[in-house]
Amino acid sequence: MDIYGLILLMVIFVVALQFWRLRGIAESTVKYARMYCKKEGLQYISLARVNTHFRIHRGKPDWLLDYQLEFSSDGETQYNGIIQTHGRDIVKVELPVFRMVDSDRLQ
Repeated sequence: MDIYGLILLMVIFVVALQFWRLRGIAESTVKYARMYCKKEGLQYISLARVNTHFRIHRGKPDWLLDYQLEFSSDGETQYNGIIQTHGRDIVKVELPVFRMVDSDRLQ
């Protein structure tokens, strides 16, 4: 194996490693989104990654990811919010104004 083959093998390894890391971040963000919705009394619908950037945030180089969170507050209306992460750290959660439902009416 020459040097070019070794470099190619290293590049493939790094790409596979980063793909695996992105999957791990996505899984932890889904867990966070479900927990956040449960805590706020919302119905979790789905989470999808919409932006991916490699950035330095607070001196740490890692993936800066934006996820679109779909949720419902009344079981009928769907709302879209944003969860932004830097690596596995949650940077911010932005939700639109949504209708609050009296919990007694749902039962």
